[in-house]
Amino acid sequence: MGNLSKEFENVQNPALGAYILWNFTRGYHEYNSSFVPFQLFFIVLPIIFRADLVDIITSTQKQSGLRYFSDKFLTTKILKNDMISNLHKGSERLKLITLESLQIAIYSNLISIDEDSGLVFPITTSEKKGTTTSVKRLAKAAEKLGNWCARLTMHEISQILKVRF
Repeated sequence: MGNLSKEFENVQNPALGAYILWNFTRGYHEYNSSFVPFQLFFIVLPIIFRADLVDIITSTQKQSGLRYFSDKFLTTKILKNDMISNLHKGSERLKLITLESLQIAIYSNLISIDEDSGLVFPITTSEKKGTTTSVKRLAKAAEKLGNWCARLTMHEISQILKVRF
């Protein structure tokens, strides 16, 4: 079980999480130049750290949106509506990694938090060079997810993804 544990740590680590959260922020900011509500970060890693969900995000066109992504789980081809209903539990489980990832992203000058509003914004939006194909795939999925979330209210996101903020 040692190799499996090591592989898990390689994928679900705060440094990778920081990069993913920054890309989510970039996607959110790209849509309407607005800042990201802090609570939204707790859904990102539970989604992006799951290969099956990243596959569905990747196969969904950017303009389709979060509702269409969520509706895909109800089709007979996929029929995995438990993936969405377990998202809230996943956000609870990955809360610590999310917070550590946010801390790394802030210390790395990727994002910043407005102290008055608690909203998060990207310090830079230019893509980083030299990332591997697999990491780039996760980053693009996070960016697309951020773009989708920027189009909706927190209430709508909560209803679509079956999470509580």
